[in-house]
Amino acid sequence: MIANTITLCRLLLTFAVIVLFGTHHILDMGLIATIALIFALDGVDGYIARRRNETSKLGEVLDTVADRIIENTFWIYFTTTGHLPLWMPIVVMARGFITDALQRYFGYPESGWTHALTRSRISRAFSGLTKMLAFTSLASTSLFKTPALEQGSLILATIAVGFCLLRGLPFFFIRSKNVQELL
Repeated sequence: MIANTITLCRLLLTFAVIVLFGTHHILDMGLIATIALIFALDGVDGYIARRRNETSKLGEVLDTVADRIIENTFWIYFTTTGHLPLWMPIVVMARGFITDALQRYFGYPESGWTHALTRSRISRAFSGLTKMLAFTSLASTSLFKTPALEQGSLILATIAVGFCLLRGLPFFFIRSKNVQELL
């Protein structure tokens, strides 16, 4: 399945970026473009799966796992390099663990504003775009050490975290009565 291959390639590219970044100035410029490619391919794999009628439960799980690994890898990397405060990856990862668990247990929103915010292609595209811009900008600060770029990168990362939290809100409020049933 081509879509699953793309997903696995995104993972491998992520690890290559992390291993190679900072070894050579010219290479770093290409790796910044590779970060953008990794996030752009996230939309491509789903499109190809739907277009070629290759959607599967395995592909859905693989895509979700790859998304979490890729995203968390970049959040952790840029935190350990001193570009981000520690609270950012903690908040993003905690939100991911909680909402993924709630989604698996209660299912995905299928209509209304909860679907539009959590599952729509527009919401997912905006989420991916904010992370792509934040991570490419953060990587660029390693090459071009300007205060404006550093401040802009932090603002982009904060927007990405904020949108991540916003997309998770429906699971804390809409499903709260279902969680009460579990207790």
